Amino acid sequence: METRGRALYNLIQMNWQEDPSLPVQDWQTADYRSLETEKLFQRLKSLGISLDEEHLLAYGESVSSPEELTETLWTYDDLTKFDQVYLLLFELWRRLLPEKQSLSIFCDQLDYLIDLYDQDQLEDEELLQEAIADLERILDEHVDEGGDPKQVFIEISLYCAHDLESFIYDFISDQIDQENHLYASEILDAFESYFEEKKWFDFLHMRLIANADLDEANRILAGLLQSQSKQPDLEFLLDIARFLIHQGAIPYFIETVSKARPLIQAEQDFQELLAIATQFYRLLDREEKAEKVYEMLKGRQKIPLEKEIASSDKGVKEFFQLVKDLDWSEA
Repeated sequence: METRGRALYNLIQMNWQEDPSLPVQDWQTADYRSLETEKLFQRLKSLGISLDEEHLLAYGESVSSPEELTETLWTYDDLTKFDQVYLLLFELWRRLLPEKQSLSIFCDQLDYLIDLYDQDQLEDEELLQEAIADLERILDEHVDEGGDPKQVFIEISLYCAHDLESFIYDFISDQIDQENHLYASEILDAFESYFEEKKWFDFLHMRLIANADLDEANRILAGLLQSQSKQPDLEFLLDIARFLIHQGAIPYFIETVSKARPLIQAEQDFQELLAIATQFYRLLDREEKAEKVYEMLKGRQKIPLEKEIASSDKGVKEFFQLVKDLDWSEA
């Protein structure tokens, strides 16, 4: 499904920032938030829309969103400049009509805050926390009106450039890392019914209770690993392996790595697993094995990360044998 509202251009900008060689036009990646209001009106005029603040506010009383405003004002048959006009009107709406929140305006602000958070530039995390609370309220309102939770989440996610499910998972994970367990639990309970990938959120539940109830955490973990026999997921198994670094649970680590083995296809995957195993061995005080795995990792640094792992790769076979030989009696 296609993105909606301003999300397409937020996505273009995100991709362009990662790869500046992408073929984009200046207006597609411009920072409209940094432009003065008068400059926005001037650009509109150059595109054929003569407007000032007074008239914008008047139009704003009769329409409900910047999308509707753009469709009202753009009366030309030629649509080549339509999106340029939309981006300018969107920013003017955001700035001059803050009391008229549309879904696209809300999601654009959420995208903006997520960008700052991901870049470690968000000075006040409460702004993001408030936006997450607003997102929960919006979702709940749509469900109260009879919507299916998962479908409602998908529909609203179309207005965001970021993958909301992945972001909320990562945000909860960060809260657990920072030992903000109560807040992490609140977000998890609020959003869990909206997400498709249940296993990831079961994993978060397990992490939350691991310190307080290790037996229950191990029960959940055993179930998660059992589910990986049918539909294995390398990224998920690597996350479990990272968690186990600090638990020292040798049987679970062996099982996790063993299930990951047939999924290791690229050099990047294997090096990531070597780095995890190095930490695991060190925290178990297995310095000899830790050093051996670390030397494996150093010896592969010049291999391109995207290179496919050959079935005959001796290093891969040696590593998995090393894991298999871990002493269960010290678990």
